[in-house]
Amino acid sequence: MEEESPPLPDPDGPDLDQYVRDTSTKTIYGFLYRRRENPPSMVEIRAWAANELGEAHSQIDRRVRDLRTFFDVPAERIDGEYRYALRGWNPKRTGLVGAPITRRVRAEVLAPGRCAQCGRTPLTHGIVLVVDHRVPQAWGGDNEIENLQPLCEDCNHGKKDFYSSHDAHAEEIKQAISHEEPHRRIGELLKAFRGAWVPGELIGIVASAVQYQEDWQKRLREIRTLGWVIRSEKRYNEGSRVRTYYRVESWEPWPTGSISAEIRRRERSNAARRSDDG
Repeated sequence: MEEESPPLPDPDGPDLDQYVRDTSTKTIYGFLYRRRENPPSMVEIRAWAANELGEAHSQIDRRVRDLRTFFDVPAERIDGEYRYALRGWNPKRTGLVGAPITRRVRAEVLAPGRCAQCGRTPLTHGIVLVVDHRVPQAWGGDNEIENLQPLCEDCNHGKKDFYSSHDAHAEEIKQAISHEEPHRRIGELLKAFRGAWVPGELIGIVASAVQYQEDWQKRLREIRTLGWVIRSEKRYNEGSRVRTYYRVESWEPWPTGSISAEIRRRERSNAARRSDDG
């Protein structure tokens, strides 16, 4: 017989202190706790918390992600919009996904002494390095060393802001990441956005979630071999870099068995047809 999960801690009781220490995150927990029967959207959470706490949206989004360490707070589509429902405990409510980050692992991750994103170093630039999850824990990332990297605090905060902008799709992203084959991870992510433009950076993160993909763009192009219609668009007005976005307009069911094998088979067939036509 399955063991019954203990009740959630009262937001005004002492038990919550075991899991949530800062007052602001406790305040948001209390809001979600009281709204369990009528879960709020992220817009509602931000508006309420900004009024109560006076914090920026990125801080509020981060506190919701922090609550997910111990509590089950899925983004559920209700009445046409995503709402954040406090459903119970996170099944992995030890606060960790996988083994904890030991001092030895932390030292190994930070050993390069350089931010993996901007390249700055503590000695030359006076920055502080932190251990970052390449794939966030809220999206299914774990504490294995392959999922950890050194980032400076500035890049870490910027990355969190970028991730929080996709919180409405957190459950779909987590589902896409769960697949073994990179083609399926990319395709399921594009489908989850329902025809909306998806930034290339996000696709790269999801594509490399299980195993690093040096050329995830090639994997994306290969999906078109299966009959998928995927468009791309470059944007030149979003900072100093040109950003590429992708969206899927139509797709076919995944083949039975290995996707890579089926792609190779179709590529050979197409090449033979072109040779015959020539």
